[in-house]
Amino acid sequence: MTDKTQDLILGVLGGPWVGLKYPGVEAYLTSTQRSGFSGRKVMIVWSIQPVVRQKLKEYGFELVERNSLHSGYDGDVHRGNFFHDRMHVCRDYMRDHWKEFRYVFFLDVKDLILQSDPSIWMENNLGENCLVASNECVNISQEETNKLWAQDILGESKYQEIKDCEVINGGTWAGISEAMAEVFHQVHTGCQTYKGTHPPCQIWINYVLHTVFKKDLYIPRWSEGFAACLHPCWSPWRVPCWPNLKDVHPVLQLDTCTLYAGTVPDPKNQMIVFNPHWGTTQKVQFASPSDPLKGVECVEKPKGKPFAIVHGADRDWDVKSLFDFRYRFDGKFDLKEYMLRNEALPAPRRALRRANEGTISGSELPQSRRFSRRH
Repeated sequence: MTDKTQDLILGVLGGPWVGLKYPGVEAYLTSTQRSGFSGRKVMIVWSIQPVVRQKLKEYGFELVERNSLHSGYDGDVHRGNFFHDRMHVCRDYMRDHWKEFRYVFFLDVKDLILQSDPSIWMENNLGENCLVASNECVNISQEETNKLWAQDILGESKYQEIKDCEVINGGTWAGISEAMAEVFHQVHTGCQTYKGTHPPCQIWINYVLHTVFKKDLYIPRWSEGFAACLHPCWSPWRVPCWPNLKDVHPVLQLDTCTLYAGTVPDPKNQMIVFNPHWGTTQKVQFASPSDPLKGVECVEKPKGKPFAIVHGADRDWDVKSLFDFRYRFDGKFDLKEYMLRNEALPAPRRALRRANEGTISGSELPQSRRFSRRH
């Protein structure tokens, strides 16, 4: 197969909590439509709100209806059932349909946007590989969340096998359709062995890709422009892994609200100061000189490549507001209009993150309650 129309974006939405007010649904739909992606879009769904069902169809998604696979499921994604279910339903779908597709992109929904057509990136970069995975630029042993999940879900022996591997983001990976079908099968099989409370699919995806499919897997650097997975460098609760990041932090072309791979940080540029209070909407704070551990550097003419995929676009709440404004249903990005709206917001009450200490305003960052909420 050589036709981009034979590619697939595959996603899962389940539970009555899914509505247009649920973070990211609007930006996900709009960015996917504007990206130029010309393949099929399939969303496996259950119990979603009617307005979401309507919008998915309006934006060209085929809906595959499934029931929740866990009895007593109450729609709370954070209980972990969803992260069992989504591997199960994807396994089933790909088992029956893998012959229909060339490349398959498994992408999260609530915190993901497409800046360009990922099929083009695959055509130009996959080479002889069968699979490509987005990395979070830090080893599993250096990142508290994935280390915790690996030890609890996989067990110590399997954790030791992959502890020095880089974290693969389980909500942004792709590949040749047949290989993707087999990965879903292997991951689902692994998830079935876990009866605890943590979401099992993220770390099982890491284990399967790093071991079973090691020879078939390509993990591009951020500089190659496949995907920016921003969880370790923008999340206010994951400061301790910042010093271990292996790639240069991304930069933002503010005029277009486009995220690029970083090259050499330039302190003379201004930055959007990180907001340490996730979920709190306040006026976006601009400051200079820029510091990649304290904010997102704004670059007029970026030298790196623009990312095809941005995952974790909501991990800094202020930068999220820029992407939400760019990818709203009723308009495109206009910086002047955004700045006028920004001026009307409450003034921020926060200090800069102190990157060397992992603290904010002298207090340690909260960690444990957010470990299972990264997706």
